[in-house]
Amino acid sequence: MSADGELRWTAARLHQTLAAAFAARGVDAEVAAQVADCLVEASLRGVDTHGVALVPTYLAELDGGRAKAQPRWREQGSGALRRLDAAGALGVVAACRAADRAAQLAEDLGLGAVVVAGSNHCGPASAFSLRIARRGLVGLFCTNSDALVTPYGGRRRVFGTNPLSLAAGPVGTPLEPGAGGFCLDMATSQVAFSRVRRTLAAGDSVDPGWASFSPPESRDPDAAVLHPLGGEQGYKGQGLAMMVTLLTAVLAAEPVDAELSHLFAPPYDRPRRVAHFVLALNPRALGESDPEAFGRRLAGFLRSVRQEPPAEEDWEVMVPGDPEVRVAARRVSAGVPLSAELAAFFEALEGNPEAASPAGP
Repeated sequence: MSADGELRWTAARLHQTLAAAFAARGVDAEVAAQVADCLVEASLRGVDTHGVALVPTYLAELDGGRAKAQPRWREQGSGALRRLDAAGALGVVAACRAADRAAQLAEDLGLGAVVVAGSNHCGPASAFSLRIARRGLVGLFCTNSDALVTPYGGRRRVFGTNPLSLAAGPVGTPLEPGAGGFCLDMATSQVAFSRVRRTLAAGDSVDPGWASFSPPESRDPDAAVLHPLGGEQGYKGQGLAMMVTLLTAVLAAEPVDAELSHLFAPPYDRPRRVAHFVLALNPRALGESDPEAFGRRLAGFLRSVRQEPPAEEDWEVMVPGDPEVRVAARRVSAGVPLSAELAAFFEALEGNPEAASPAGP
């Protein structure tokens, strides 16, 4: 426990505990380590809703059969565009595999795009754009998700939070993520659903710009209807959400957002058929004689933005990824904060990697 009373675990301890738990359920050891990489890095970067807090749900998916520890992969397509059937894999595993395949295509052909079918919830979108960026490429990742968001001017859940992420430049490593590249990771709703859940669980009020409730006095997260990104200009967020669904579910011939089952609810015994889209671009394929020229231009561009004078004395102009890098710098040394319930479950996993998940199935 830290001096401020928070329960904190080191990244190394979390990684070892998580990798062992996934491996105990039949996931190959190397792949289990990849899953731990992605989730621990998200928590190090302060993306707590999509980091290690998802482990109980992902283990419940494996225990119940929603996710397959050893899926039968199938790839179709030709040239720079492929369709990967994940056959019910853990979403993190499917997205890592797709990111690696897109990167390989980009290194060979200049660009690579992979549409993923038959997957599950994949955690932080930035994990996969960063995975591509670490190979000196530009990475784009997006995924559809179960419907929680109303269209602009609507009142029913139609779209998922449908996050997207773009990364390029120096971005560190999963366990040492401090670096100064570009990493945009955003939902197309005002906030992620997990943030609404955490706010309510803490006894706080949900910002009316985030979501509406029916009835209005409800504090049940299942009664929340999230708002699209943009507030009074939420049609822009709706447009981005629809763009993501087009690139994922529609291209992959999988269920659109409103047809998906909910991540945090049964059934746990059947794949949810979430779809992802991954794009990798190779700047070196543009024919410049200096392979480092793109990196220098990007660094100069980011530096120019960071040097902009702030509107207020106590403000600072940053670029996407900067806040996460700063959180990571603190948490690498101080540890990752955990709720008492999550810490207790991880302690149980340390003693028994096959310990049943409190999330189900």
